[in-house]
Amino acid sequence: MSHLHNPPLPPLKGETRAGFGFPFKGRKGRTPLAKAANSALITLLLVFVLSLSAQQTTISTATEFITHNQFTRANQYLDSILKLNPKMVDAIMMKGNVLLNQAWGSGAKSHFNTEKAESIFDSSAIDDSYFIPIIPLDTSVKIDKLWKQCLELDPTRTDIKKGLCNLYSLSLRTVELERQLIQMQGIITENEENAFLYAEYARNLKIRGRFDDAMQVYALIANMFPNLAGIRCDMANEYFYAGELNKCLQYLDSTLTQKEVDQTSFINAAALYSELGYYDQAYNTFKRYSDKDTLIEADFYKGLLMFANMDSGFYNQLHKFIDGATEQSYYDELQLAQKLLPYGKVPLTMDDYMALATNSKISRYYRILILQRGVRQFSECEPLFLFGSFDCSIKNYSAAIQLLEEELFTERRSCNLGFQDKEICLLNYCFALYKQGEKEKACGHFKDLFNAENNFTQQAAKYFVAKTNWETGKKEEAKNLFDEVASAKFQTKYSWLSKGYLSH
Repeated sequence: MSHLHNPPLPPLKGETRAGFGFPFKGRKGRTPLAKAANSALITLLLVFVLSLSAQQTTISTATEFITHNQFTRANQYLDSILKLNPKMVDAIMMKGNVLLNQAWGSGAKSHFNTEKAESIFDSSAIDDSYFIPIIPLDTSVKIDKLWKQCLELDPTRTDIKKGLCNLYSLSLRTVELERQLIQMQGIITENEENAFLYAEYARNLKIRGRFDDAMQVYALIANMFPNLAGIRCDMANEYFYAGELNKCLQYLDSTLTQKEVDQTSFINAAALYSELGYYDQAYNTFKRYSDKDTLIEADFYKGLLMFANMDSGFYNQLHKFIDGATEQSYYDELQLAQKLLPYGKVPLTMDDYMALATNSKISRYYRILILQRGVRQFSECEPLFLFGSFDCSIKNYSAAIQLLEEELFTERRSCNLGFQDKEICLLNYCFALYKQGEKEKACGHFKDLFNAENNFTQQAAKYFVAKTNWETGKKEEAKNLFDEVASAKFQTKYSWLSKGYLSH
């Protein structure tokens, strides 16, 4: 389970928990972090959400000024309050909030999400979602001083203690954040739900490019809850999306060795095992989950696994699942089971396979088994292409390289890929090599795409070769390529990135 919507500075009443990122119909699923982070952070920076108090007018009036970016008027108002009552905690606290929002809106310092910008799996133009505000250190220190003054006046203000955690995470002050969390350990461990709330500060670091620091904070919180499976499962997910698959597996195993495992952790762990190709572990995890809550998730997955292995028994197994399932609880699974059932009576053709394998409505952790079936059944290269591209997209680069090399550079399979599909296949292969650290080898193949029909593919290839040249000191060669991409008639995000290098 995970709380990947950003909580206000103290948590709002009535918050719900959500799964990490493998939402099942009828079950709670995590809001995708990349889409939710910026808007949620802007909201949480506006005010501390406080219970009703005698000083509510002070907070609401100052908030009104802040909301309309009237920071000078907000400060003048708060100064007038403090002139009459120098020890009013809420007024001092709101002075810090004025500084916080002023810095947030100024764009003085931002992290640019290079990972997202460079990804070949995102062809959208560069927009504001790639820029994530960071509170400058000097501003952070000033706010820190104000809020600590508040705590000297009223040490019971847990909301301000949480505010300090948030401030440190937004200004990349990892040491101070860890120190503050340790000081608050007694408060944090009062409720295991707090593990997921306080992990938000780790995610603030992560989305600002400090992944290792973020996981260090995650581990600190996890250690406060030694028997909590969910926080370890969330860490496995974070490592999965960072492409650190060995650590992902390590934390998945840690999740499932706990005595008590919650429903969402079972689902997320099984889904991760499935995406990574550990199908038996995925089935066993679904079975533990199903046995615990008298569900039949494992019955479906077993049938799907049998389908992938070309076991004709899949027909009876999926029939068994369908007979016991309800649409309300197993909508996605029923839809897929009904799609597969006919192939117990009639052959699965390549056209049938391609329709299933490219159906984006089928969850990735189920679709991977359909990809597996294609590789087993068909001698054509299309299944390898789809499977290799899938592995590349989930940052399983070593598996992607192995699959795509067989497709591109051997004659073991007949290949009916169109010219543009072959280009995409080669782009996936080159990108996997590049991300795996084999940059020189990647560049050798990227050059084969310099005249690709697809402009995005062509510009991606030139950009990565140019970047490699830049990093290895071949600045003139790099500039020439960057200039080609930057000045291209058809502009892509790689044009924008190239202009950035040229401006240096």
